[in-house]
Amino acid sequence: MSKKTIPLFAHTVVMIRPLTFCSNPETLASNSFQKSSGDSPSVILHKAQAEFDLFVEKLTASGIEVLKFEEKAGAQTPDALFPNNWFCQLPDGKVFLFPMQAPNRRKEVRRDVLRKIRATETIDLTPYIERNQFLEGTGSLVCDHRNKIAYACLSPRTSPEVLREFSELSGYRIVSFHSLDRGGKDIYHTNVMMAAGERTMIVNLSSLPESDRKMVSGVLQETGKTIVDISFDQMENLAGNMLFLQNKTGKKFWVCSTRAFHILTPSQKEILEREGSFLHSELTTIEDVGGGGARCLMAEVFHS
Repeated sequence: MSKKTIPLFAHTVVMIRPLTFCSNPETLASNSFQKSSGDSPSVILHKAQAEFDLFVEKLTASGIEVLKFEEKAGAQTPDALFPNNWFCQLPDGKVFLFPMQAPNRRKEVRRDVLRKIRATETIDLTPYIERNQFLEGTGSLVCDHRNKIAYACLSPRTSPEVLREFSELSGYRIVSFHSLDRGGKDIYHTNVMMAAGERTMIVNLSSLPESDRKMVSGVLQETGKTIVDISFDQMENLAGNMLFLQNKTGKKFWVCSTRAFHILTPSQKEILEREGSFLHSELTTIEDVGGGGARCLMAEVFHS
């Protein structure tokens, strides 16, 4: 009897429809991607819900299963639509729960969501909150599942101590580094400056100090990755915030926002399309107000 192949790219994602979405004041200090909006709170929420609903429609139409939930009523969790920060599932079925920096984000954990996922094991890292140490899921971690490597840019939201614990419990090798924005400030999440495909890695190498740039480039080359190097301008337009998915028939997609798609050059698109088609949707309000894009809206599920 042949051994069952473990899929490396999910065809199911968890998504949380927002009810109180706004610019989260508790994350503003560390997230330079958040911008102020001249719209009223009700208009912002209406636009974000419309973007969310259209995105879900496009994913579903492409054969990607969406486990859709609504933000808990009365919870006042403005970033609830970004579930990939509080949990992730690895291809082997393990589910990790993560310690998040902002107190109002810790309220996002949903037992009803976890019950929809078949976990081989659930590992709770949230006690690190008591030590003021954080790791924000697949915001902090960009995983190369084939080589069992997790890339992580260090920031106030990504602590070395929790990375070591994740490595021990997951079996993934950690490749950690610093990534800085134009002003020299830590980039808050790895998944805005890096995205993993099957044989391709999107990364803003210019954001890395020289020694880290050489180290990360070396690991990517050793593992046979083609590097698509994006600029600061492209990163700021969320071109690094993509998720590589496959549908149930095996068709593969680079999922991103329309803004991210249009900022890529023709040659970059050509390289990426060798692995998968682009699936993009308009997410401007969510990106500007929330400071996260397409990848942040989806938490992969490998066993449901």
